[in-house]
Amino acid sequence: MKKRADLTTKIEAVITMGEKVLATETKGFQQQTFVNEQQFHDFRISGISLLSRIFGDKNEHYQCFKTEVTSPGTSRTRRGLGILSAARTELQGNWIETTRASITSEILTEFMAMAKTKIEAGNLHSAAILICAVVEKHLRNLCLANDISTTNEQLHSTTLKKPLQLNGEAYKKKLYDRQQNRKIISWFELCGSADPTTVSDISVKQLESMHADVTHFLSKTPY
Repeated sequence: MKKRADLTTKIEAVITMGEKVLATETKGFQQQTFVNEQQFHDFRISGISLLSRIFGDKNEHYQCFKTEVTSPGTSRTRRGLGILSAARTELQGNWIETTRASITSEILTEFMAMAKTKIEAGNLHSAAILICAVVEKHLRNLCLANDISTTNEQLHSTTLKKPLQLNGEAYKKKLYDRQQNRKIISWFELCGSADPTTVSDISVKQLESMHADVTHFLSKTPY
């Protein structure tokens, strides 16, 4: 995981950006106040992206910032600054020392055990889906831990990146080698070709090999 000081510095940089947005405040109709629109949206996108990378897309800080910091006004900007300040306080506490990463690893390990049981029972489609879900979750966490955004940011919307996009960006950042990159692609291709009504599309040998490779991938790419 990234050092707390590095992450805190990143949050403080976005807070500074928000304070500069407030400095552009102008009065409008019926005592409404506005800020520079371009600077506001730069602040909004930076805040959403950073909170997603640090805390994840389900976190309260991320969700609040995304829904509250929506239009270029003084009030919305101040809300964003308040959310970022709260996130900074949490980060400066015991967030880095929590068992978030270890808990996630335990859950993924349990899913892999479930997948192995399904392979042994001949439920190959379900096993493939489970294994690919593990790979996707691990990729998202790995990217978040290495300062790679897991979302595609647009002016008025945010969408989750697809697993293959995450894989490509992780490979470009050299989080693993070319061989691993190709293996990950093949895993998602195998999962995509799995037909729940035609188990012959996948062999037990293929899934056993995939299960072993994914287990190795999880162990050699901690976050």
